[in-house]
Amino acid sequence: MSPAQQANARHIDQARENLGEAREALKSGVDEALEAGAAAASEARAEINEQLEGLMEQGRGMLNQAEDLIRSKPLASFGVAFAAGYLIAALTRRK
Repeated sequence: MSPAQQANARHIDQARENLGEAREALKSGVDEALEAGAAAASEARAEINEQLEGLMEQGRGMLNQAEDLIRSKPLASFGVAFAAGYLIAALTRRK
């Protein structure tokens, strides 16, 4: 084998070694990115669940307030509900 062929063989071997290292680095980077994405999604899910629970609690409080108001003033509540129904019916009938 000539010196030029030996040099080419060494370069090819070195290129294969470099390619293997690059492949491992890329695989490691992808794995780290996937783990970071999963962690971020988990944190976002927990925060959304916390906010949703807060909104649900706020909605329950508003329903309780509405029930108390209806119980304390049933005739006024009936009148408001009737007027709202009439208004919605009038608006939907118009063309």
